[in-house]
Amino acid sequence: MATKRRFGDLRLLILTALESGQKTVNQLSKDSGINWRTVDNHIIHLIGRGYVSPVFTSPYVKIYQITDAGRAALVQGDVP
Repeated sequence: MATKRRFGDLRLLILTALESGQKTVNQLSKDSGINWRTVDNHIIHLIGRGYVSPVFTSPYVKIYQITDAGRAALVQGDVP
């Protein structure tokens, strides 16, 4: 049985995926290997912490980008 990943590990994977540019939740899911629903839930947390910001939002698609605070957290390797 695989070990369960911690929230901080999942959030680091999401921020790492955003380092290469703006992405949708589906793109983040594919790039990070995390299911869509989990990415969506963690994105909400990362927006609240100021690590991610929405670029475009419509009923059909949401596009996100990493912020300077998110890059700093990624360099430190510690995302609460």
